[in-house]
Amino acid sequence: MYYINEGKRDILIIPKFKNIKIIQDVRKKYDELFDIIAPHITLAFPFKRDISNEKLKEQLLEIVKNIMPFKIKCKGITLKKDEKANTYYIFLNIIEGKEIINKINQKIYQKILNDIDIRKYNYEPHITLGNTNNANEKIEINEEFETIVNSIVVERIGKNEESIIEFEIYL
Repeated sequence: MYYINEGKRDILIIPKFKNIKIIQDVRKKYDELFDIIAPHITLAFPFKRDISNEKLKEQLLEIVKNIMPFKIKCKGITLKKDEKANTYYIFLNIIEGKEIINKINQKIYQKILNDIDIRKYNYEPHITLGNTNNANEKIEINEEFETIVNSIVVERIGKNEESIIEFEIYL
């Protein structure tokens, strides 16, 4: 595997679903990182910034100061084509809580990562379950996944793409 994110940080929601084993079973088949990073919702894609964790934490606290813990619900699978890699990402859809996630994402890019054009990402909140080369891959998950989001985390990405949690902010 070619690792391009070593040393970068990103900002995530790591949901605590009761039935997370179902998600992990799919990730085990389709995601080579399934055992080194938990299922997550990316709020800010990997970035490299000359900003201390203390300053980043201060800015994130300001962004989420009026956001209370909120419910998310996930159900259904979408395949999204990655034109660069000629593969398809497997997304677990978020069907409740997207608006708040989008709001946090937008504020992070407006206030912290403001030199990055978020429009190029076409951000749609989801949990990535892996990828496939088959545009017609059938992945059956009929369950709903729901939890209360009460924190966001900043991770640093290690040498082998492993997740090293730098800090957590509670809503």
